[in-house]
Amino acid sequence: MKQRQGAIPQLSIVIPTYNRAAPLRACLEALCHQTQPARDFEVIVVVDGSTDGTCDMLAALSTPYSLGVYRQNNRGQGAALNRGVQAASGRFCLLLDDDIIADPQLVAAHLKAQGTHGGIIGLGQLTLRLPDEADSLTRSFASWWRDHYDRLNEGMRLPSFMDCYSGNLSVPRMALLEAGGFAVDLPRSYDIELGYRLERLGLSLLYIPEAIGQQDYGKGAREIMADAEKAGVAGVELYRRYPSLLPSLRLGRFNSATLREILLRRLLLAIGIPSRPLAMFGRLLGKKFRTRAWYPFVDRYCYWRGVRRAVPDADTWHRLTRGPIFLMYHAFGGPRESPTRYIIPARRFARQMAWLKRRHYHVISLEEYLQYRREHRLPPASAVVLTLDDGYTDNRTIAYPILCRYGFPATIFLVSGAIGGTNQWDTHGELAGRSVLSWSEIQAMQQGGMHFGAHTRTHVLLTAAPPTQVEDEVTGSRQDLEAHLGRRVLVFAYPYGKSDATSQATAEHAGFIGACSTHSGLNDPATPLYKLRRVEIRGTDSWVRFVLTLWLGRSRMSWRRWRRPA
Repeated sequence: MKQRQGAIPQLSIVIPTYNRAAPLRACLEALCHQTQPARDFEVIVVVDGSTDGTCDMLAALSTPYSLGVYRQNNRGQGAALNRGVQAASGRFCLLLDDDIIADPQLVAAHLKAQGTHGGIIGLGQLTLRLPDEADSLTRSFASWWRDHYDRLNEGMRLPSFMDCYSGNLSVPRMALLEAGGFAVDLPRSYDIELGYRLERLGLSLLYIPEAIGQQDYGKGAREIMADAEKAGVAGVELYRRYPSLLPSLRLGRFNSATLREILLRRLLLAIGIPSRPLAMFGRLLGKKFRTRAWYPFVDRYCYWRGVRRAVPDADTWHRLTRGPIFLMYHAFGGPRESPTRYIIPARRFARQMAWLKRRHYHVISLEEYLQYRREHRLPPASAVVLTLDDGYTDNRTIAYPILCRYGFPATIFLVSGAIGGTNQWDTHGELAGRSVLSWSEIQAMQQGGMHFGAHTRTHVLLTAAPPTQVEDEVTGSRQDLEAHLGRRVLVFAYPYGKSDATSQATAEHAGFIGACSTHSGLNDPATPLYKLRRVEIRGTDSWVRFVLTLWLGRSRMSWRRWRRPA
């Protein structure tokens, strides 16, 4: 170890390294040309079992800053970073990869941000420099990387602990020690895990665009795909340790993709196709398609291959990848009433409920689903949530007895200003003028186990209403229902399925714990609680269509622009 001399520095730069003497030398030489005076920082290099002459290179290197060298025997990058932090003497630690070429202002930018904000998680900016012979998948990865930082630079997204990357990251040293340092038993994502723990300690995150480092990126397709699989393995372990992480991880987003991608991913995972043939197949595709669509698909596929390998059992796998489907109904017709989009015949509805029972679907209430979400638990596999919009009288006379027969819970979303009256919000169509439940009917159904949610006071289109009216419709509907039902009303559905940032924030502020839209698809652990997905079941849907909807988690509506979402 080279001895450090002089005053205690403000910043300790910790660099772990393994068999990369040449990139490390370039990294250290770039730190010789910082705008921040060399007396203000020290550099600590932790050599993790290198056999390529790294130690000899470091012994011969002359630098204007204090350089400390420590050795350990192949314990991994996380352990090397921990060793460097323990040896550091600065108030702040800057964690830097050994292949980062720091811009002259990088150190100064980190120190300024730390000093100004009194200690933060400082996220520096990283650019990638690819070799001329880089393969197309690597170039696709570099394009995604660039877009990620462009969004941060333009303020299109706020940084989170998910952006923590130990290649260019500054943190108060005492916070690193208090947090216990990096987890040394994770195959990947140990910097994300540390960022999460640091945030829980009360540190805020700050993106520092001026702290620019350029990474000489030498990984090829095989290494990138292997990293993605390791991230999937790490995601499962992170969820096991910290269940509240689930909505933030890719682990909670299996169904956040097009139906085509979901089906293809399911098929390939079931067959067990290795990643490499998929990457090679991309060479046969057009450059634009493989860069924008195919290679990102391969990356996500690799991640889920890692997840599949790491989950403990088939039931957990199904819970992760097949989130609950919310079925949305409106009105129910008797023997003499023709089926329409919004009116389903009683016999057809009864047959659908019988199918759910026969096929052992887990029909749970909306409130039960939200309880799973609050506790960061995975709902049962093949879970179904039943919802009925508007609260027509036939919900009691036709749907309610069928639901009771099978012991299925359901939630009816009520238009509080129309209780005991008729549908006045539709001027034409099959639902116009249709009778709505009375308070006595609602109370009787509530005693029988039916659940109720709010659907505004007058079924107004919230996205077209002024904020004051949105507040009155959303908050007022909850107040109306609670006054008559004598219990808390916790769920909400947007009229016509339309919502925006204002109406979603209003629903949350009003005290609802979840709100339903009409966006089609399954509900993942990461699905926004105030934009839950539902699949409309039309009265004219065939039996085959209903079965396919349950299997796909989507309806044909997901392929078209809806004229009138319910």
